[in-house]
Amino acid sequence: MKHVIIGTAGHVDHGKTALVKALTGIDTDRLEEEKRRGVTIESGFAYLDFNDGSRAGIIDVPGHERFIRNMLAGAGGIDLAMLVVAADEGVMPQTREHLGILTQLGISDGLVVLTKSDKAEADWIELVADDISQLVAGTFLEGKEIVEVSALKGEGISELKETLQELRDSVIEKDIEIPFRLPVDRVFPIDGFGIVVTGTLIEGVVKVGDIAEIQPQGEKAPVRNIQVHGKNTEAAYAGQRTAISLAGIKRGNISRGDVLTAEGMLNVTSTIDAKINVLSDSQRTIKNGAELHLYHGARTLITKAFLLDKSELKNGESCYAKLKLKEPLPCKRGDRFVVRFYSPMETIGGGIILDSMPKNRISRSEPVKEGLKIRAQGNAEEITNLVAYEIGSAFSELDLCKRADLDIKTCKSAIEDLVTNNSLVKLLQDKYISARVLKSIGKECKELLIEYHGANPLRAGINIAELRQKLLPDVGTTEANAIFDALEVNKIIRQTDKTVSLPDFRIKYTESQSKILEKLENELDKSGFDVKTPEELSALFSKNEKREFEQIFESLISGGKLVMLSQQIYWQKNVYEKAIALIRAHFEKSDGITLAECRDMLGTSRKYALAFLEHLDGKQITSLQGDTRRLNKGFDIK
Repeated sequence: MKHVIIGTAGHVDHGKTALVKALTGIDTDRLEEEKRRGVTIESGFAYLDFNDGSRAGIIDVPGHERFIRNMLAGAGGIDLAMLVVAADEGVMPQTREHLGILTQLGISDGLVVLTKSDKAEADWIELVADDISQLVAGTFLEGKEIVEVSALKGEGISELKETLQELRDSVIEKDIEIPFRLPVDRVFPIDGFGIVVTGTLIEGVVKVGDIAEIQPQGEKAPVRNIQVHGKNTEAAYAGQRTAISLAGIKRGNISRGDVLTAEGMLNVTSTIDAKINVLSDSQRTIKNGAELHLYHGARTLITKAFLLDKSELKNGESCYAKLKLKEPLPCKRGDRFVVRFYSPMETIGGGIILDSMPKNRISRSEPVKEGLKIRAQGNAEEITNLVAYEIGSAFSELDLCKRADLDIKTCKSAIEDLVTNNSLVKLLQDKYISARVLKSIGKECKELLIEYHGANPLRAGINIAELRQKLLPDVGTTEANAIFDALEVNKIIRQTDKTVSLPDFRIKYTESQSKILEKLENELDKSGFDVKTPEELSALFSKNEKREFEQIFESLISGGKLVMLSQQIYWQKNVYEKAIALIRAHFEKSDGITLAECRDMLGTSRKYALAFLEHLDGKQITSLQGDTRRLNKGFDIK
């Protein structure tokens, strides 16, 4: 069933509350002060039953300028607006202001209700209707029906109800697949229920037993009870006025302006990027750095507006802006807000949030403005692609959802499409990276390797850990290694188990170095397991050759041709592989090996056998238990 909220708006004492009572039979003035003064102070709530058995919620918002904050709190969840104008008075200041607010909040459909028609002559009503037509020109109410009613006499009420039902049928149903969100406009205790909050559920579905997160505090509480239109229910749906009882929450821990949401699904920020605009009939402008009151949901806070492509925003103009907030704001991309001047208090405009997690730095560069344009006008795939690039590293689906302000289902679909068209690269099971970011990392990596090979021509490549630290210092080891794998697939780098190099890099020895290498390899070939220490090997060469010997020795290590068992013992790779094959065969027949057995198996001395076994212990292939080593994780080694 479609759930729709209808809201009243208009000047004080133009008959909004009486109109709602005539439509629904419910008096929305619930406060004693409201009844005494005859003025709505807090937003009131009712429901309207249609002839087809369906029901819509109605919000009666206050019209007095002093209560504009309450009007804004109530207007946030409206689907259809009834702009109420008294026939005997016509268009008044709050009529204009409320229409401007409804427009800024993105309400796109509704009608005009001309109340108190019994108090005005036909000629006067015709003049008022002309004024209204001029007022709504260029707004969402242009060309919409103007319905004349008298709440006192009941005239026109049936016709209005029929018109509202027709409009209700054209409202696009809210998405109930996304996580729930409810801006809190009232908080009060009820015996036996604890703390109860009310608001309009603007997204998703909330059910009894769900864990609700209270933002911006981040406190969590289970949903104990739900009421819609005064009746208990197991679930409330987007578009319904809802009362929720929270378990284990003290009154001081939640207040008007907070937001109830599904766990971890709403960003809390002190900076937003937005498109901001000034009302076309405003007599004031917004200057760069202006301090404003910002109204979002039921929350009011002070902000400074830093305009990104203008120095001053005049009536009817709009531009991108960075808003720096004095308090944290729970919000998401696409949310609407209204801004009023700090002094005097006057509605001047509003806007739409484009980025709820922007960089704090103010930038007026073209790429920044182009990114905001994509957030404002782009589809989910374009926004996902942009945000993946802005993240600048590996990310998970959840990371991207929060950064892009997209629900998981939409985000997942966009990621799949972007992987298919090669705009995103899948690194691991739930880790991705922008193809543009990967290309940029590859370019930087190539530059680092060119520099490294130039400074170290006899080393096979840079140590992987060293490269990670230089190139990807803030990326986890697993993700960084996956990025290296992707660069290797793209033929940007070549990897061994320890080093990274350019694909076409080869160690080139000079004639003198080649002679030293040949002499060294001959010595190692003769030695087998019983190799000399590095110092003893160095002693085989003349004083003039020692520097080049050290470089060649390091190149054999970095190239994987020598395997270090200890600081004093290095085996050639083929010798090491022979030892691995022998001990592997031993463990196929026995569940343990002693130092003496290893020494005899290799046909070497105790010194080399111990170094080999301790090397295997260090790789967690074996572990020492008493005098015997047993297999720990096997021989899948690098």
